[in-house]
Amino acid sequence: MIQAILLAGGKGSRLAPLTDNLPKPLVQIHGKPMMQYVLEHLRSAGITNVAISVAHLGHMISDQFGDGSALGMNLSYLVEPEPMGTGGWTKLVNWNDLDENFIVANADNLFWIDVAQFLERHRSHGDIATIAGIELPSADIAKYEILRPDIDHRNLDAYVDRTQAEIELAGKETGFISSGWYIMNKGVRSFIVRSELPISNEVHIWPAISQSGRSIGFYHATEPWFDSGTHERLARVAAHVASIQQ
Repeated sequence: MIQAILLAGGKGSRLAPLTDNLPKPLVQIHGKPMMQYVLEHLRSAGITNVAISVAHLGHMISDQFGDGSALGMNLSYLVEPEPMGTGGWTKLVNWNDLDENFIVANADNLFWIDVAQFLERHRSHGDIATIAGIELPSADIAKYEILRPDIDHRNLDAYVDRTQAEIELAGKETGFISSGWYIMNKGVRSFIVRSELPISNEVHIWPAISQSGRSIGFYHATEPWFDSGTHERLARVAAHVASIQQ
């Protein structure tokens, strides 16, 4: 059964020229594709059966990792015929092949999350889905979707659209954004009602669940997390990897 889905379809245009002829998840950090760090972290937590959603230059990703046997994993691929958005995997995966609770994660967000603790948080509360949230200075996230957890940081009270972010963050020194790592159960399928594409986890799926009254769990992540979307951020990731390899 598929234990995790990695989203690896983005172009990574802000990392040009590195991504001119290379999919972003294959950009190297200290001689290793960034996505390999993600796969190895999942493997270390016992997550070995992973489906990878690919689009832009996706054949290069499948050529690089193949069936996953070289990593001690079982990898399969969800091939987008055209860019379908971060929720495109919902239209491609065989839901019968999914574990009852499965991880969905961005292949280019390097995150040393405690996977076992994340899964335990989700299972113990019986939520339909759980989001790992990252706390950052309000000034840095005013153009992002904002997560509003409850006072105990156990459940998500609201998923706030980026158009309302500045209002949501007014008077607050910090706020929460999504890490790009989620746990979902198969009940999420009933919220995949959008027929046209693209479909987005952030714009369509999460708000639909939030507005339905169903409980969404919240995991306050304090583990090292890096968005590699720009050259500056990529350098930060590289510095962190170097520090933990010493």
